[in-house]
Amino acid sequence: MLIATVWGVVHWITHPGDTKFRWMIAWGVGIAVVAVLQIAVAVIVERRLDPRLPYACLLLPIYPLAYWTINALAAIATQTRGLLGGPRKRRVVWDLPRSSA
Repeated sequence: MLIATVWGVVHWITHPGDTKFRWMIAWGVGIAVVAVLQIAVAVIVERRLDPRLPYACLLLPIYPLAYWTINALAAIATQTRGLLGGPRKRRVVWDLPRSSA
């Protein structure tokens, strides 16, 4: 994620007239605005039940960062193991026991 952000900033500086990149930024900003509006409405609705809820919203940016980081590390670990180990000698078969209902 950090590499993508750095690439985006460098690309934006070195290619100021790139319209495709401008559209990508516009979509990202649009998605962020919709997400913030959804969170704001949720906080307004739930604030009566939990008055400390707005403080919990300060942690909201950490969730996607942690989610994407964990997914990226899991993908890298399994892909590396698969590439280094080569194909299996036996095929993997998923056999589920069926009930006779």
